[in-house]
Amino acid sequence: MSTSSPFADTLPAEHVAVCRTYAAVQERCSRLIAQQQAEIAHLQAQVVRLRAAAIVRVSALAFVRADLALLSGTLARWQASMAAADSVICQTGCLSHGAYWRDNEQCRRTGKACTVPDAPVTTHLTEKTGSDPCQ
Repeated sequence: MSTSSPFADTLPAEHVAVCRTYAAVQERCSRLIAQQQAEIAHLQAQVVRLRAAAIVRVSALAFVRADLALLSGTLARWQASMAAADSVICQTGCLSHGAYWRDNEQCRRTGKACTVPDAPVTTHLTEKTGSDPCQ
């Protein structure tokens, strides 16, 4: 009786074939894992760059909002100053300089109707003393 199996001759060759296939699969898995690690590193670097870009944008927006708040307050003060200066120029040209700017109740400087009253404006000093110090 022979103790050898009919597969005894082919078993070592099949074992070698299985080991080669296993090695190829392991090599493929190692290559895929390395590619995934490289992709993960690339994506993490991209996340850092995008976060930095978001911080830059948010900071720039905050600075622009602060500048806008400053400018809006400045604009209101500037408009008030311009209105006051315009009033002084209008009163000076229409009342004290022989109605230099006024032409038939029309302002030659602005082209609008004259807003200065015909009667002289009493000042705080005139009310206290009862006389105009400029006359």
